[in-house]
Amino acid sequence: MKRIVSLFLTLLVLLCSFSCMAFATNETVLSVEHFEDGSYGVVSMSKSIVLFAGRGSVTESKHYSYYDNNSNLDWRASITATFSYNGTSASCTDVSKSTTIYDSAWKCTSSSCSKSGATATGNFTFKRYVLLVPVQTVNKTLTLTCDANGNVS
Repeated sequence: MKRIVSLFLTLLVLLCSFSCMAFATNETVLSVEHFEDGSYGVVSMSKSIVLFAGRGSVTESKHYSYYDNNSNLDWRASITATFSYNGTSASCTDVSKSTTIYDSAWKCTSSSCSKSGATATGNFTFKRYVLLVPVQTVNKTLTLTCDANGNVS
């Protein structure tokens, strides 16, 4: 009897630990933006899947990766938002932003994020410097919107 109770409690603890776990899936490329100098930006999304959590919550991220004309990754901007939904309406409950610089000539000079209703927005400004002089500026806005059924775009 003690073994059965012990096994039951172990399985219960494992189940509870899985209920809080999130797993990120691969990124899906949404679009590619080409610039005159041969550089380009890639917009992509990734979704976190939460196991056993109550229905009605989804977390997704949108990314913008900027590559120079030699296809070297220079910088990346991301927003991550959590939405709740119930089949009738949706709302953004949390949003965060992040930036990563891969080429030291670039600096993120401004970044912010906000939420309103079922929309999360991130605004970013990156500048490339040569001898301390800004020679290129890229402004990027990333938006995530959730519908009443939990579909995020």
